[in-house]
Amino acid sequence: MRVMLIRPPAKHTVESEVPAAVEAENLSYPPLAILALATYLKAHTHHEVCILDAQLDNLDYETLEAKVKEWAPEVVGITVFTVGLVDCLRTVATARRCPSVKHIVLGGPHINDFPKESVGLAGVDAVVKGEGQKPLQLLLDAWEKGLTPRGIPGVVAHPDDPVPTEDVYFSNNLDDYPPLDLDLIEYNRYYDVMGEGGIFTTMVTSRGCPYRCTFCNTPRHRYRVATPGRVCDEIEGFLAKGIKEIYFVDDTFNITNKRVHELCDEILRRGLKFTWTVRFRVKGVDRPLLEKMKAAGCHRIQFGVEQGTEEGLLRLKKDVSSAEIEHAFALCREVGVRTVAYFMIGTPTERSRQDVVDTINYSIRLNPDFVMYNILTPFPGTTIYDEGMRDGVLDIQPWLDFMRQPHEDFKAQVWDEHFTRDELRDMLHMAYRRFYWRPRFVARNLAQIRNPRDLLRKATAGIRLLTAD
Repeated sequence: MRVMLIRPPAKHTVESEVPAAVEAENLSYPPLAILALATYLKAHTHHEVCILDAQLDNLDYETLEAKVKEWAPEVVGITVFTVGLVDCLRTVATARRCPSVKHIVLGGPHINDFPKESVGLAGVDAVVKGEGQKPLQLLLDAWEKGLTPRGIPGVVAHPDDPVPTEDVYFSNNLDDYPPLDLDLIEYNRYYDVMGEGGIFTTMVTSRGCPYRCTFCNTPRHRYRVATPGRVCDEIEGFLAKGIKEIYFVDDTFNITNKRVHELCDEILRRGLKFTWTVRFRVKGVDRPLLEKMKAAGCHRIQFGVEQGTEEGLLRLKKDVSSAEIEHAFALCREVGVRTVAYFMIGTPTERSRQDVVDTINYSIRLNPDFVMYNILTPFPGTTIYDEGMRDGVLDIQPWLDFMRQPHEDFKAQVWDEHFTRDELRDMLHMAYRRFYWRPRFVARNLAQIRNPRDLLRKATAGIRLLTAD
């Protein structure tokens, strides 16, 4: 069968927790999940597959329809995030207008959390919960034979089908997954606005996370890793295509320092030359680890700090102290590894405007190279959402109504126990302006600009930020 996997447009996303000025300059990353699916189908099945990333060119729906009709798929698969549910359904409706399309299947984070609500959406034939490689293959094989899908592990093809209680995995060993086939996308068009301007891509070396931050719904079971040799084999393939920068988008890269050391040793042993970025926990960061990472090409670490008080860190179950946070950032400065700090505004422990100002002041004292501030937006399925319902701060019904009948006027709930949404947005803009307007920050980043394209991207982002409402 001819299968088109689509990342939908981002025209009608649920109101974001970041300012429009920041959102407009969001990092342009490859659609990694559907790239992994397409790679698997190409390597393990006879089905023809292509990828359409509607966000890469900011496609409107008329153009999207034309592209689907041109390739004429029999099956359309769409990746779904909860905040993009409206655009997902518009993509479903667009695909349904194409004569060749017989079946539409959804997958992605939203389906993992809400499979039952999703299979009943108009125009949807099936949803896949969990990793989609094997379930999608079996679903395609059934459709190709003219069968009605029933009993396929991980697949819900009818509202009366039982919801899978266990996610399906292609393998517990990530080495068994085929290396990503970048030729399925226009890989040379993706970029990292905080990067160095080279050809950029993302990759995953582990899946799952054993930690229990209350705001996160990352799967905590079956934490799995790829061996350093397998990771470096894939990196070598990327470098052969001219890739210069890689962002390892593992949920948490440093579950153990031992694994990071082993990967760095393999990179150094093979003499692989590229720059890379990782998502890190603060806990466990030490000088030998950072020095090894820098020697192997790591130029930036992204830390989820979230809060600067012990009370806030405990409430979010970060399992780290402010002293450990400060030590990690100081070590990165000493070693020469750039940092990004992520902070939340509007958490349950911020009860006054001064509490939020203290969070902002703490982020500035840490002196990271970049900061990303978000308003805490609890999503159903997280511990903090359950706590909000328990305390009468949050109500699940608006979310359930939205999932059954998505509409673009929906606004995700914030923790409004102490502040209104408008007050939180005002303080969010204040945070960005206070951090990025500083002469010290501007001077440091001007000194780090390496080429005209880098200058244009950063200047455009800065102008939008400074002129944001």
